[in-house]
Amino acid sequence: MSSSDAAPAVAPAAAAADAKDKESKNDKTGPELPRKRISNYQHLGQVIEWKGNYGWIVPAEPIRHPKANQRQGRVFISRTDLANARDVIPGSFVQFQVFEDEQGLGAENC
Repeated sequence: MSSSDAAPAVAPAAAAADAKDKESKNDKTGPELPRKRISNYQHLGQVIEWKGNYGWIVPAEPIRHPKANQRQGRVFISRTDLANARDVIPGSFVQFQVFEDEQGLGAENC
């Protein structure tokens, strides 16, 4: 095989930068994922679990959405989406708006 048949070489720095860009796009999780609000309606739900930075809400009324049955009908809530509080208490009721992302439904403006 002659040197003209070889694939062009990629500079190591350029390859490392491309790998880092790909990693940063795929490293997003939870509240960092791209999201789309599905309704401006204020839903009511009960916090059933709080882990310090995130938790789960059970809506008082079923949410009509194709992803509503994921996660046993629970809605994800992140500390970053709490509007007027730093924490929530399991058993408390909250109002929230619903968004969807690739992992299911979440609560914002809570």
